[in-house]
Amino acid sequence: MKKESVRKEYIDRLNSHIGSFFDKDKVIDEKVLEDIVDVSANTKLEVMCIISRYGEIVDIKIGETENVSFEKLDAPRNRLCGYRLIHTHPNGNAKLSNMDFAALRQNKFDLICSIAVDKGMLDAQVGFFDGVNTSTLDIFDARFINKFGVLEKMLECEKRYIKNAEKLYSNDEEQERAVLVGVKIGNDKYFDNMEELENLAHTNHIEVVGKLSQNRQTPDTKYFIGEGKIEELQKIIQLQNANLVIFDNELSGSKTNALEKTLGVKVIDRSRLILDIFAGRAKTSEGKLQVELAQLQYSLPRLSGIAGSSGRFGSGGTGMRGPGETKLELDRRVIEKNIQKKKAELERVKNQRQMSRKERQKNSKIVIAIVGYTNSGKSTLLNLLTKADVYAKDELFATLDTTTRTWWIDDKIKEVLLVDTVGFISRLPHEFIDAFSSTLEETVQADLLLHVVDISNKNYNEQKDIVNKLLAKLGAKAPTITVYNKIDKVENIEKEDGAVYISAEKNVGIADLKKAIVNQLEMLNTKK
Repeated sequence: MKKESVRKEYIDRLNSHIGSFFDKDKVIDEKVLEDIVDVSANTKLEVMCIISRYGEIVDIKIGETENVSFEKLDAPRNRLCGYRLIHTHPNGNAKLSNMDFAALRQNKFDLICSIAVDKGMLDAQVGFFDGVNTSTLDIFDARFINKFGVLEKMLECEKRYIKNAEKLYSNDEEQERAVLVGVKIGNDKYFDNMEELENLAHTNHIEVVGKLSQNRQTPDTKYFIGEGKIEELQKIIQLQNANLVIFDNELSGSKTNALEKTLGVKVIDRSRLILDIFAGRAKTSEGKLQVELAQLQYSLPRLSGIAGSSGRFGSGGTGMRGPGETKLELDRRVIEKNIQKKKAELERVKNQRQMSRKERQKNSKIVIAIVGYTNSGKSTLLNLLTKADVYAKDELFATLDTTTRTWWIDDKIKEVLLVDTVGFISRLPHEFIDAFSSTLEETVQADLLLHVVDISNKNYNEQKDIVNKLLAKLGAKAPTITVYNKIDKVENIEKEDGAVYISAEKNVGIADLKKAIVNQLEMLNTKK
């Protein structure tokens, strides 16, 4: 029998118990137990009952066989949540499943009990959690569950939980454990972005505990993914004790809100994750301004969805009436005002940058911009050529702020200015491009571009195409030298005419790079 076809009499019978109280010294009232077992036996569906420590029947639900969902319960930080979950197993097996233990740990239930149901009531198993370990108690006949000292054992576990809580919460920051979700829509080009999304998560110090993907012709109107995938995602969240879901696709505010309400955990998309990384990496006042502007521009169209949500950017209740306007409208006006303020501040920075650029032009210094996909090795190359000490690490967006260094290339051309720009990435948030326009102008105004490509990445051709398209979108028209980096990690390279092959980390091929730069600059001087 399916949940949708359950007879009204069964549903009414279960609902009649919700809100009622029984003796708090009992695990469950005998009549309630009899009814949930009888309904489960007749429908072959799992029935779940949540009971407070005071003996109140908080909720009763009926679901698919061995799978009924419930909203995650809020719990005190240093003790058990004060609720127990009693549910049936219509397959006749009382053993607690992995999902049951995951629910026990994640919700910090006082206890969780499964009752084997076939044609009637059979045995039961009770699970306990003390903050570190789980334990079980087998009951040979569920009808006698109130005579096995279950609540006494629960109180013993809570005492251990309180002691363990000091160790469990010694760190203020809770580790984020994320499930990644990727949806391929129609025939969109899709090259293993889940791997890149995982790298982005690691860059932001997020532990990835699960992945889920789906192909769809169009996104689901409510959740972006289908309801079947929602159920699958709920199971992964519960089993892996995840507290975050990251979509590889861009989500609207309404979809984010719907997902968070259904899943009970924070939900963000790829763009928001990238902006989070930028926020942590910006060091200069200009970089911080640019990130703040990008965050504001991202949040503005999503206000209706994120207001009151568990998101990182802005929250707050809706419907709080002010003088003729809602709190949401006030938030919108405040954000719009802040956007204009940040843009004005960045315009001043842009003017200062233009003045510096004019001074460089007066001094006739050639500007070479190093561009490329994130983590292609741009900063490592800058450090090698100029003896700079720019932070360089094998991770996405290791550096965010633009760095300019003088490089003595040879006795003929003498000094040039090398500019290391922020790395590009597929589906770069348009808020980023808008906010970082003054920084990206360094690329547009350069005399020569060094396009660094990580040839060891299996998707390097796609990454190269993405950078070229972004450069064209920015209006960059300077001559470009393609520099294939990390050749020490690749065998049997088929070389491309006009390109240079190096390993910036191993200092290999740098003479060839210098020669290519000198030749290109001499051609530019000849044209002038």
